[in-house]
Amino acid sequence: MISSEVAGLLLDNDACGELMIHAENVANVHCSNNLNHAFLVLSQVKYSVIPVLDSKSRIKGLISIPMIIKAITEIDAIRYDRLETITVEEVMDKTVQTIRPWTDLEDILNDLIDHNFLCVTEDDGTFIGIITRKEILTRVNHLAHSIHRIYKLEKIAEKEEVAAKK
Repeated sequence: MISSEVAGLLLDNDACGELMIHAENVANVHCSNNLNHAFLVLSQVKYSVIPVLDSKSRIKGLISIPMIIKAITEIDAIRYDRLETITVEEVMDKTVQTIRPWTDLEDILNDLIDHNFLCVTEDDGTFIGIITRKEILTRVNHLAHSIHRIYKLEKIAEKEEVAAKK
């Protein structure tokens, strides 16, 4: 369990900015886009994987350049002409780790061990943003450098040993 003090420091928006990157600031593609469009978007953003949305802005999958390359690669050639004819929906990874805006911090941290980012959705699957591992690590760095200024930290075992010797 994460203490309320540590959670408070990790979730301090005043010190670290917002934890979630809102959907309007996250590169994404639609299921019906062709791979050429997805390739162009991915080549212009800092993310290696981006969300795939449907026409109602619900999260449907994830797409990456390696997925695109795999889809157009044959045994003896790369078929660049297929970029225009294959849709994102045909290639995307449909397994997406999602969380809700009210997901507990401990669950977020556990999920980010295995994922670079988590998609935040409403109950109906509407995509509202992402929480990145980088953002959490930025906050952990802030915590490590500032906790001593806010709290007096003592090692409990040593304190108990001193008390026991008296």
